[in-house]
Amino acid sequence: MTITQAQVIHILQTLTELNVSVSAFVMSLLESPHKFCQFPINDLAAHFTMVLATSLAHPNLNSSVVSWASTLYTEQLKQSVVQLSKEEHGWHFSTTNVLAEQLEEFWLEDMAKDIEHVTPDMWHLLDALLLANQRFAGPTMEHDIANKDEEQYWAEVEDVEERSGEVPLDVPTSCHMALVKIKKVVIVSILMQSMNQKCNAFESVMGIFLHSCNTPEKVIRALASMGISISVRAINMAIHSLSLAYTYDNFDIDFKTSTPIIEKAIDTLTHMTSGDLIYLEHGVTTEDLQCSTYLWNLSHLNHTIPTHLLVPTCGCGDLLQLHPEQSHLSNLSRRQRRNAFKFMTDLVKHGPPYFSHFSNSLHPETVDQIPVTKMRHAPARAMDINQFKVSGNIEAITDLLHQGGIGEPSEVLHGQEDTMVDIGDYVIIFHGDLGTAERVQMLKEQCSIEVTPWRCCQYVVFVMGLFHLKMACADAIWCIFIEPKAARDDATSLMHFVALNRPQETGKIGSDPGFQWMHEVIGHTGITLRLDAWQQEVQRRFPTCKTLEAFAKTNPSQELIEEIAFSLAKDYVASSEDVFEARCQPANTHDKQQENVMLMHQYFLLYEELSWSMNEGDIRCVEILFLPWIFLFHATGKHKYAKHMTKFLTNIHFLYPERLRHVIHYNILVNPTRKKGKFCGVDWVVESLNLHTKESPL
Repeated sequence: MTITQAQVIHILQTLTELNVSVSAFVMSLLESPHKFCQFPINDLAAHFTMVLATSLAHPNLNSSVVSWASTLYTEQLKQSVVQLSKEEHGWHFSTTNVLAEQLEEFWLEDMAKDIEHVTPDMWHLLDALLLANQRFAGPTMEHDIANKDEEQYWAEVEDVEERSGEVPLDVPTSCHMALVKIKKVVIVSILMQSMNQKCNAFESVMGIFLHSCNTPEKVIRALASMGISISVRAINMAIHSLSLAYTYDNFDIDFKTSTPIIEKAIDTLTHMTSGDLIYLEHGVTTEDLQCSTYLWNLSHLNHTIPTHLLVPTCGCGDLLQLHPEQSHLSNLSRRQRRNAFKFMTDLVKHGPPYFSHFSNSLHPETVDQIPVTKMRHAPARAMDINQFKVSGNIEAITDLLHQGGIGEPSEVLHGQEDTMVDIGDYVIIFHGDLGTAERVQMLKEQCSIEVTPWRCCQYVVFVMGLFHLKMACADAIWCIFIEPKAARDDATSLMHFVALNRPQETGKIGSDPGFQWMHEVIGHTGITLRLDAWQQEVQRRFPTCKTLEAFAKTNPSQELIEEIAFSLAKDYVASSEDVFEARCQPANTHDKQQENVMLMHQYFLLYEELSWSMNEGDIRCVEILFLPWIFLFHATGKHKYAKHMTKFLTNIHFLYPERLRHVIHYNILVNPTRKKGKFCGVDWVVESLNLHTKESPL
């Protein structure tokens, strides 16, 4: 409803006669509780937008309206940032206590939704600012915004729309809107951190990401100054708080020249060292590793400690008491039950097709399995260091720790203190093969006379690699059944079985088969022997069943199969007592060939159990298997392995604190694929990296 100019003048004259200003009239009207005033207030509310627009267009009121609106909106946005930066919203990260789970659970989409929910006005304001030219951007311009690389990337992400909960758009539009959302989160994150330094979730994740990409420190410092990342020191503290284990190994590269000449006749073989930094999983905290001084005070390398305070040397009797056998309804030992399971598995997988339908009912017995968690690691930079020397190991360890951002502040160059985390009273876990273990031990012995904990390497806790242990087990079986010439003559010898299965490879297997071939020989020959044992036992029980196929036609029940498997594990696999008693009898009273085959069953099953336990992550079962392999290593002349395995068990159970024991137990095996049955030794990881390094094209 419009009014004429005369009506305006009349109203103003009336207000002047009443000595009331226009502003006083409007404010009194809005503050009056009288019912008569309700109608004009409702009318004013209905047309308030027009009133503000008219006021904004008036030259005398424009600056006042803009100033008032700006002040009001600024205060509102400020309170929104204050509200977002509160700890209750979950965007506070402590770099000294950050957990791996916090990083895994951080999701940019969640942060965007929380910002939009708490401060919708700010979210829409950023939309308006970032899409200021949207009215000019048609489909062609939107397509130009996203370059071809971005289009290809977003096209490969199949669940972009599912995660955002929006209606699927074409690729360029989806790409553009996703980038706008990322920019809005970045802007608000900078504001939140500026309001509260502890509100740094986005910056912490970005900083650790930059570290994992080996971003130069100058770039990180620049981004930290912008508020996009945390500082270099904070990143190192975060990485340190995640806890890392280190593994390293030597690898050789032969840089051959195309045309060698006498003047340049040099050794082209270069000895280098590779390494890997692996996150310690399963709830490990830095406090679990804070025991360097405690271990040093119990170490025989510490010459200031009285002898009576040192941990006494443990013998086999002490180790035999670590895992006592528990009674079972089947009256079989745990190992016999595991062997019975292997007999049934071979029958189901490699026997007649009838038995395959029992596969779902086979449930192996486990002792202490490591939870399936995908390994997170960062390959270290290759080092031009000869690891075969003690001095080389010192250089390799120092270099690896430097790459991990850990060191002694007094030992670093001036100006690098902020980039290094003080190792303090923490221990660092190193993995490696037997050769590395010996050199690390020599290193600690030589450095034990140093004054500072850093220089005497008291922080080093070495853990033997299980992959190389498995290789040694395969080699021990070769030493028992193949290496002696006399062991090849018998018709039931392993070499005789190899000649049947691999007639073209007997020369290689008889001389130097290597781990892969020996692993296959043990696996294939073991399956054959166990299926043959099935056939013999079935024929003994059911004379009409001459073959396993004939036995399958009788449709045997699962209970019968389990009963036969228990008998096979008990009667066809040697035990130390049975073989010892038999061989104490006169030679003409016992069957030596049968005893040899039973021993072959026993040793093959020990190897199969070790392989299965490592693959399944049953670390307690692996540890239980240490003792029989220690005896076998002594028997085959592998005394160094036996010594280090004994030392490992002694340290774990009689020296290390409970929390460090947990760290080692649950991180000595890793799972690169996060799939069940795909665990492997930490030393296998670095061996795999070496393989890829050698095979990568230059």
